[in-house]
Amino acid sequence: MAVAALIVSAVGLLLAALSFGWQIASWVFDGRRVRVRLLHGAVGPAGSATGKVGKDRRPKDMKSLVAEGFDRQEVIGIAVTNVGRAPVRIDRYGVHLAEGGFSFYPIGDAIGPILPFRLAPGETETWLADANDARRLITTTRAIGKKASNDVFMQVELGTGDHRRTRQTIVLPLR
Repeated sequence: MAVAALIVSAVGLLLAALSFGWQIASWVFDGRRVRVRLLHGAVGPAGSATGKVGKDRRPKDMKSLVAEGFDRQEVIGIAVTNVGRAPVRIDRYGVHLAEGGFSFYPIGDAIGPILPFRLAPGETETWLADANDARRLITTTRAIGKKASNDVFMQVELGTGDHRRTRQTIVLPLR
């Protein structure tokens, strides 16, 4: 009888541990989780043409895009994908210098859905910023005596106050 009670209690303990682990996993995966990608491209009269920044961190060759009519402005962007199970609110996005500590948040020239934006689970949205604004940020940072590289990344601020930045940076040559 004591052996049967020991087996039942061991099975009960195992089931309780599995249930507890499942609850923790559900809590983690039900949360607001986003993935971000850094983009580079151009805007034309009917829309934008962008692509993911490569491992070499160089801007895309704009000659072919300009030849196809995407000649309005060069842009860098951030694609935000909600990979969680709950909606997430995007409050703002910005261009940040990898070195120098300054950032730029588009307001009047923002390209993309109006912020704040509610991003449903499984959906992706893209926000773009003028690459020349990022270049001006680099130039201004250097003009006030701070060290600033040409590397920039983008970041979004979520409704929870958390920030998600792109791992990739892009090296913007000054003109």
